[in-house]
Parts: sequence; structure tokens; C-alpha cells
Amino acid sequence: MRLHRIMLVSAVLLTPALALAQSTPPPAKPPAGAGQAQTQPQTPRGFSGLVDFGVRGSSVEDDGARYERYRDLGDGAFMEVFRWNGQPGNWFLNLAADHVGRRDQRYTATAALPGRLKLWGQYDQIPMLLSRTTRTLFDDGAPGVLQIGDNLQQQVQTTPSSLAAVFTSNARTFDTRSLRKIGEGGFEYLASTDLTVRGYVRRTNRSGSIPYGGSFGHSSVVELPAPVEHGLTDFEASAEWARNAWLFRGGYTGSWFNNEFTTLTWDSPFRLTSTASTPAIGRLSLPPSNSFIAVNGLASVKLPYRSRATASVSVGTLKDAGDPIMPQTINPANNPAALERSEVEGEARTTSVNLNFTSRPMSRLDVQARLRTYEYDNRTPEFAMTQRVAYDNSPSTVNPAVHSEPFGINRSMFDADARYAIMPRLTAGIGYSRAGEDRNHRTFSESTEHVTRVTFDVMNMGWLTLRSKYEHGERRGKGLEEGIAGLVAIGEQPGMRQFDVANRDRNRVTVLGGIVPGGAFSFTGSIAAGKDDFLASEFGLRDNTHRVYSVGTDYVPADNASFGLSYTFERYNALSRSRQANPGAQFTDPSRNWAADGTDRAHSVIASAEFTGLGKVDLRFNYDFSRARATYEYITGPVLDRTLPEEVIVDTTLPTPTQLSPTLSELHSARADATYNVSSRLGLGISVWYERYRVEDFTLDVDANPDLVRGQAVLMGYLYRPYNATTLWVRMLYRF
Repeated sequence: MRLHRIMLVSAVLLTPALALAQSTPPPAKPPAGAGQAQTQPQTPRGFSGLVDFGVRGSSVEDDGARYERYRDLGDGAFMEVFRWNGQPGNWFLNLAADHVGRRDQRYTATAALPGRLKLWGQYDQIPMLLSRTTRTLFDDGAPGVLQIGDNLQQQVQTTPSSLAAVFTSNARTFDTRSLRKIGEGGFEYLASTDLTVRGYVRRTNRSGSIPYGGSFGHSSVVELPAPVEHGLTDFEASAEWARNAWLFRGGYTGSWFNNEFTTLTWDSPFRLTSTASTPAIGRLSLPPSNSFIAVNGLASVKLPYRSRATASVSVGTLKDAGDPIMPQTINPANNPAALERSEVEGEARTTSVNLNFTSRPMSRLDVQARLRTYEYDNRTPEFAMTQRVAYDNSPSTVNPAVHSEPFGINRSMFDADARYAIMPRLTAGIGYSRAGEDRNHRTFSESTEHVTRVTFDVMNMGWLTLRSKYEHGERRGKGLEEGIAGLVAIGEQPGMRQFDVANRDRNRVTVLGGIVPGGAFSFTGSIAAGKDDFLASEFGLRDNTHRVYSVGTDYVPADNASFGLSYTFERYNALSRSRQANPGAQFTDPSRNWAADGTDRAHSVIASAEFTGLGKVDLRFNYDFSRARATYEYITGPVLDRTLPEEVIVDTTLPTPTQLSPTLSELHSARADATYNVSSRLGLGISVWYERYRVEDFTLDVDANPDLVRGQAVLMGYLYRPYNATTLWVRMLYRF
């Protein structure tokens, strides 16, 4: 019924405009051969523009929040597009507005005086609507504090089985959403033929709430509507001077992040009073306020043989804003020892260097080399912890003291590539890369990867274009002995490796091309395949592979008609290994090994058709389809006992695992647009959007979480839900 009302209202609104357009004498026809200019009115006043407005309505079943996740499709009047271009004197002015008055609105303005000055600014809003059906017992108390009525806490403490009934009767329903507001602007001023000055500033504010997890131990979990209220200011300024073969640039960069809530405190839904082992209130830390300031410089020079060398350096400082360290516990029944210091005193220095050289010493030969280094020097003082409070329970002594680990990294990357034109349109190339990383407090303190690659390209050779590349990489780490000792100290398996630093071999090939046999048809296709083999990782990620295939075709039978169709298939597979074991005899028992083999497959289809100039009618159709499935197979069975000098195969002592159901995500999206051009200035249009989403997920769909309260778990109800949605647009386009 809502769509019918929208159509009736829009017909009433558009009838006067249609009558006015029909009663206005049509403009003189432009001369033959004007092409696209035939649809544009003359603009003797020195400006032109476009307005797209009307009314719309949506019919949504089930999860309307996912349909509008990052956009605003609310019912009623809309101004979808506004454009204005003017040329007063020597200036060029442009104004643009999208989704005017909506939560996803955007406004842009530019002004340019060619050869001297350019100014621009933009205001943008980005909404994020996660759910309209989330529920919670919490009410906002003081800033950063979530409270539950004392009477409700007391009731559950007295009768724990009443928690579900208390939640059902007292939980409030709310929208889980946030909104980013971004304002930015900049300028470019040509002070002289040699000197250019640029400036840029950006301010981002985000407010709202997001789901957060709180816990009072492994047996009690609470989902929280954590408040979001923070801002980020970015600023850049630079000056560039160029004369003859030389170019110099210097700049300043600043970034300041301010979070209004650096901690979150919440009441326990399970009890009102605290004991030493059972707290009635919890607290966790949120991102702290901080700043980053850097200066940078660049020099570039042209060299003989069509060559250029460039060097740039950047030095920066990262500091926290002095927010106090959150105490180890908020439980009033406990009295832990005082902290070593009251503030984090977080500080780091960054240094990056980029050296780049490009050359074309011969007409058929291109050479490029680049060296990049980056150092993150973490200067935060270590923090010694002599007591540990887990989940706001009773303090326990830590002996010897545990020290914080200020992670740091020193990274370098060298690339060199050479391409040679064997024939005018046939090019072969070879390249080499070396990536080195020095890290502290990691399994490998140092890792180095060597990558070699070859390319073969056929460019515009008649009806064929082809590009191909093969890469082989080998990454190896050093300093493993100290890393293993660190793993054992925290109760991890010594054979575990983190995938981002572990020894790894990588092979990858990419081929993409296009065929234009002539006439109205063209074809494109691509293949990408690769495998990572973590050959020395006993536990953790062992290997992963990917395969991506795509084909597409375009058909343009006439200037006013076109068709497009493409299909893509993706497959990803990853194998991980682990051991189900507690400290003791089980810890080294290979019969308790197990593995998880995950496979993701995705299909996508995109189809389009467009017809313009069918009399006074333009038609456009688009259809997108995507379907992704994932399976996770848990594996147990005979394994090799690596603790023995000889190869001995041992049988598993684990029970047969229960397999998880496959996951599914499927989206159909179709759009149809029709425009009737009443005159060269006025068009009337109608658009229909349709989307259908289906989901099956063993963690967060409705079947997996039918109840928001189960035992000692209290959830908010943010779930993966399906939806069917149709939006009808009735619009008017006016060109001036």
C-alpha cells in the first residue's frame, strides 16, 4: 500500500510541471551533427546545472537495517542530485549536492582561477545502521557508564533462573547505529611559475553506539551498546619548488584523535552486590586519545637517458594524550596493589625513507628501482605487573613480574624491474623484491622475503591484449630460539607460528586479457591462482590457496544501445592445525592433534543493458548477483609423532568431531530506470530497486541465536538476518 500512495502523491506533484513543460514552446533544434550537445540547452547566462528530485517509498520485509546499512533510503521527498557550474569572469565555479537532507548527504564546492588558485571543500555524512531490533537492559548513566536498575540486579541475584524473564519484560529496543560527519577543504596556490603551495584540513566526528563484548569470566558474557563519541583532525601543508631539472618539496602533517570515552563501565546483569570472586560491575578500556605529527621533504632531479631520481624523507612522533591508566579492577570487594605509574606515557618515533629511480636508456628498455624503509621506534616505558586481576576477581601475585611489551618494527623493501619490448607491441619483463623486517617480542625477531617475478604483455596487437605475471617468494625468519622460549612461557605450543612472520613459500600467477574481434563484440577474461605453503609451521596456518576466474563480454550493436555480462568465480582454501591439550602430559601428546580445513566459494554475475534516444525515452537495467558458501571441516586421525627420533604414526585419542553447517550469503540486486524527456530541459523518470538477501551462519543468524538470554550469556540481538526490499523512485530531472 505504501508504494501505491507514493505513486499517487508523485503523480499529483508532477502533473503541473508536466503541463508547464508541454505548454512551453520547444527550443530550436541544434544543428545536425551536434551529437550529445543536442540534449543540452544553451546557457547564455554563463552557468548550467541539473536537479534530480521527486518522491520515493520502500517496502521492506525482515532486516531493513542491512538494506540501508551505509545509506539513507527513507520514504518521502528527495533531492538526489544537484549540480551547478558557473564561469563568472575568469573563475570556474562548481557546486554539487547528493542525497540532500538525508543521513548520507554530501556537498562539494570548488573554485578555480586557472594558473593561479584552486579552492575546494566538502561536507560528507556516512551513516552505519547495524540493527533496528537490538535490545538491552542497560541505560546510559554518566558518560561512559551503562547501568541496570538495582531492583532488576537484586531479583536476578536472588533468583538466577529469572534472568530471561527480567530481560524479556524490561529490555528496551533501540537502533544500533553511528554517524560520521566529515568536513574537509584545501587549496592550491601557484605563487609563481616555480613555486606551488598546498594546504588541506579534514575533521571527522563519529557518534552513536556499536556492539561490544564484556565478560565476568569464561562462563558469563554480556553484549554492550558501547558509546562512540570521538573526533579526528588531519592537517597537511606543503610547498613545492620546481625549476629546470630540479624539484623540491617540504611539508608538515598532523593528526589528532580525541575520544570522549576512553573507558566503559557497566553493571552486571547477574547480581547487585560484589564479592571478592564475583564482581557486580565491570570495566574495559577503549581507544585512547593521541596525536601524530610529522615533517617530510622530497627532492627529485632529471638525469640523462630519460631518467629521474627521487628521494623523500619523513620523520614523525606519536604520543598519547595523557589519559590515566585504567585500574586493574573496579570490584570494590578487592584491594589490589597500586599501579607502577598513573599514565601510559606512550610515545613512538617514526622514520621513513623512499628512494626511487626510473630510466628509459633505450627506446625498448624501461628500468625502475625503488628502496623504502620504515622504522617504528616504540619509546613507551615498560610497565611491570606484580599482581594480576582476571575478570575483576581476587588479585593473584605474579612472580617474577610480567613486563609490558612495547612492540616495534624496522622494515625495508627493495624493488627492481626491467621491461624490454621484444616487438613494438610485445613486452617481457623481470623483477626482484627483497622485504626485510626486524620486530621485537615476536616469534621471529627477523624475517626476510625474496620475490622474483616475470611478466609478458601483448598490448593492442590487432584484436588481442594480454598481460601476465608469475611471482615466486620465499620468506625465512631468524631468532626463533628466543621466540620459542616466549611461547613456552605463556603456555603456547612451541611448534606454533604466526602466519605473518612464519617461514613461507609463495607462488602466484595472474593472466588477464581482452579480445576485440571487430564489430560490436568485445570479450575480457582473467585468471589468478596462488598458494602459500607454511612449510615449518607445526601449528597455526599450514597452507592456503586461491583461484579466481572471470569472463565478460560487451555488445554495442548501435550508438544508443549496449549490453554487458560478466561472471566471476572465487575459491579460497586454508588449512590450520592445533592440539587440544592442557599443560601436563597432554601438552606434548600428538594423538590430540586436530586440524580445520576451511573452503570459501563465491559466484558473482553482473548484467546490464542501456537504451538511449528511443524516441524521447531512455532505459537502463542492471542486475547483480553474488553467492558465497563456506565449509569448515574438522579433521582428526593418525599423525606423525615428531618427538621421537624415528618416524612413528600414532592414532588419535580425540572423539570424532561434530561438523559445522556450511554458511551461505546470497544477494540479488536489480535496478530499472526509465526517463521520458519531455523537452531538452525537463525529464520525468521512474526507477525501481529490488534486493533479496539470504544468509545462513552458525554463529550469528537467527537459528544460531534464537534466544538473547541463555544461562550466563546476555546478548543484544545483533544478528545476520535476511531481507526482501523494493524501492520505487518517481523523479523529475530539470536541466538549466
